[in-house]
Amino acid sequence: MVAFVLLLLATVTFDGFTATPAWAALESGLYEALPALGGMRLTAVGTLGLLAFPVLFLAVYRTFADWIATAGGGGRPSGAVARAFVFSLVPIALAYHLAHYLTYLLVQGQLLVPLLSDPFGRGWDLFGTATLQPDIGIVGARFAWYTAVTAIVLGHIVAVYLAHVIALREFRDYRLALRSQYPMLVLMVAYTVVSLWIIAQPIVETGGA
Repeated sequence: MVAFVLLLLATVTFDGFTATPAWAALESGLYEALPALGGMRLTAVGTLGLLAFPVLFLAVYRTFADWIATAGGGGRPSGAVARAFVFSLVPIALAYHLAHYLTYLLVQGQLLVPLLSDPFGRGWDLFGTATLQPDIGIVGARFAWYTAVTAIVLGHIVAVYLAHVIALREFRDYRLALRSQYPMLVLMVAYTVVSLWIIAQPIVETGGA
């Protein structure tokens, strides 16, 4: 479960990061540094990034789990703490997926309408919607930005609340439970900052050096 939740967070974060100027610069640098791979360079760089993000997320989370266990008085092993608190990250994963993919869903989801008229690609027009084209202007930049920010902030508020509930359950002493929340709060705030930074970046199309 720990691996699954962290994988949800890592993959959507990597997907968002690949559209930023920072990734474009990194990809270009690695592309130039790996001439021996020839035409496989872009694939190799993308694969390395996709593999590196979950490993990085797991390493960071386990470090904070150790910190939480220590702050909680050391009565709970860090592995048990990691398994318990990972559920508090689920709202963050859901919120970031909503923030990252809502615009794509609202625009590309319109393609379902013409598919209803011609579900098997046989040239049918059962409901008169076979030629309908998606309206890319249905989602404005302001709407996309405020929706993304709202989703991320609300997701993290829920996550902080759940982490508090879990802490009270895992650490019977209220003082220790409160102390254990400081590391988790640092982790969540840091991820909030990273998430907002990614969605604030101009979208860059990568795929070449």
